[in-house]
Amino acid sequence: MIWPAIKFSEAISRSGLFSDGDWVESKDQDPEGDVRLIQLADIGVGEFVNKSNRFMTSKRADELKCSYLQAGDILVARMPDPIGRACIFPEDMGRCVTVVDICIVRPDSERIDNRWLMHLINSERFRNQIDRHVTGTTRQRISRGNLAGLEIPLPPLPEQKRIAAILDKAEAILRKRQHAIQLADDFLRAVFLDMFGDPGANPKGFNEAVLGELTTGKMNNGLFRKNDEYGGSVPVAWVGELFRGNRISFSEDASRIEPTEKEIDAYGLKYGDLLFCRSSLRLEGIGFNNIYLGDDDNALFECHLIRMSPCLEKVNPVFLNYQLRMPSVRARIFQQAKTSTMTTIDQAGLSRIKVFVPPLDLQEEFERRLIKVESLYSHLYKNKSLDELVFSSISQKAFSGQL
Repeated sequence: MIWPAIKFSEAISRSGLFSDGDWVESKDQDPEGDVRLIQLADIGVGEFVNKSNRFMTSKRADELKCSYLQAGDILVARMPDPIGRACIFPEDMGRCVTVVDICIVRPDSERIDNRWLMHLINSERFRNQIDRHVTGTTRQRISRGNLAGLEIPLPPLPEQKRIAAILDKAEAILRKRQHAIQLADDFLRAVFLDMFGDPGANPKGFNEAVLGELTTGKMNNGLFRKNDEYGGSVPVAWVGELFRGNRISFSEDASRIEPTEKEIDAYGLKYGDLLFCRSSLRLEGIGFNNIYLGDDDNALFECHLIRMSPCLEKVNPVFLNYQLRMPSVRARIFQQAKTSTMTTIDQAGLSRIKVFVPPLDLQEEFERRLIKVESLYSHLYKNKSLDELVFSSISQKAFSGQL
């Protein structure tokens, strides 16, 4: 079915709202204020995350002529990650305003179902349009002006509601899978704390060391190749691989090359190597780590990563990898970060990170327990991937008139 197309801005009635959030500086905020300041961290893909904790007074909000949010408003993040993600502002949030990098969309309710429009904004079809209009280099964003000019299909309102109901159900399945993964994460963290305690406090008095004392040699950054120099059979770890589970794995679409002997010698990964993200637009990503447990030299790593090779006689790499993800250790990593246009960490900064080093038999026992939980992880992530494929397929059909 072919539906008429309209500009995004045409989905807003005269009584609606299509505007950026407000320019609220630190001096305008007040932790004792009665108006919540919604931020980018609160905006998930189809989900209001409710993560931030910033406030201002009603008096200051009125002086700045801030736009108060209403339940049912669509909030669109104009900055990563990803750019253009959208969610519905929920009920019972009290008086709230939002920051300038979030776009407020209050559509024409007589023609537009807000949940349908939210799903459309989060769809691959619309995301592709957004990607073509992103501006900036170090701080990429989509302007409201560019967003306004993007095209959207306009099915009849009953059809919008039908599509939204189907996508809501499919999305609920995804949320349940994500919740199960979170429960597995929480369980594993509880196991770690029961065995060792928090690394920040070291309540059991284990020996301590800095990472530079636990490596077999010098840390090093990865290889650099231009985009057109990729292509081959040997996978190369990028930042994205760090964030997939408790060990580095390579999907079918992973970057690959045919490395030279010199590149293998310098950048070939060895069993137990830890990789760290050395630059990020956000502090939360800096120094994030994961472990390579594949065969030696069967993969390489690229220049946005730092490699550390743990001394296996001193520390179990699986245990160390998990410890480095604990909040108290992450806080130590953040302290070593350097911030300008990008947040970065270097080899010297990582070398100074302090960790505790329990007896090896305890570390190895934790690895055995983690492996048992990982079998559950594998099942959950596999089904989550299938759910995502199904949801993507339904979404593509829905917005092309084939559902």
